[in-house]
Amino acid sequence: MYFYECLKENRTQLNRTEEEILNYLIDEKKHVEEWTIRDVANRFYTVPNTIVRMCQKLGFKGYTQFKEELKKTLEAEETILNMTDLDDKVIKTKQLLNKEVLEEIISKIYDADNILFFAVGLSRFPAEELSERLKILGKKSQTFIDPHLMKHNAKQMGRKDVGIAISLSGSENSNVFAATNRANIAGAKTISLTGFSSNALSKITDYQLYAYSTEIKIEGIDASDRFGLHYLVNKLFNDYLKKYQVSD
Repeated sequence: MYFYECLKENRTQLNRTEEEILNYLIDEKKHVEEWTIRDVANRFYTVPNTIVRMCQKLGFKGYTQFKEELKKTLEAEETILNMTDLDDKVIKTKQLLNKEVLEEIISKIYDADNILFFAVGLSRFPAEELSERLKILGKKSQTFIDPHLMKHNAKQMGRKDVGIAISLSGSENSNVFAATNRANIAGAKTISLTGFSSNALSKITDYQLYAYSTEIKIEGIDASDRFGLHYLVNKLFNDYLKKYQVSD
């Protein structure tokens, strides 16, 4: 859909305030049609020009076109019957997929001498899933969740190696970010699978894939699902099989 394509291409240009405004408008998308640009500006104690600049950075002419395209996207989503929350996440993650980037990543995995996965917390599960499945195909693949081993092995990587960093937040203050940065310095190709946001991790990798997710924290502990990330690793693996015609 055009709306999500614009976000995918241009969202990294937003500053923190603009990102907060965009997240709010997406979360409240069913009501956006009723709101004037001044309504939104007042909600964030800013001026209408801030909203206009945000829309233009995203590739829209202004707030009016932003609302129109968001409405079209909402109407398209509502035509899908019996949609569950998980269905919604798959649909939005699919909309964020860039086929050219996906094909490039698959080629890099195929050509790689070694594939190292960097992930912590709940994100280690999609990392381990893809790593183990690649081993079945004969690829040299390993997942690192220990911070010290992660950074140590990243530093040893070469130009024919691939580092895959999986982090929903993509935070700069993380061991996954530090390991990925070391892999870059070592000359390896790096790939990030993150949540759909303007995050630090995706900005330092050669290739990026994004998953749609909703943040859940319980007593300050991250409990967000990784359903979108699991979808991405399965998409990568299945397309890898198709491209290289791997069979029994």
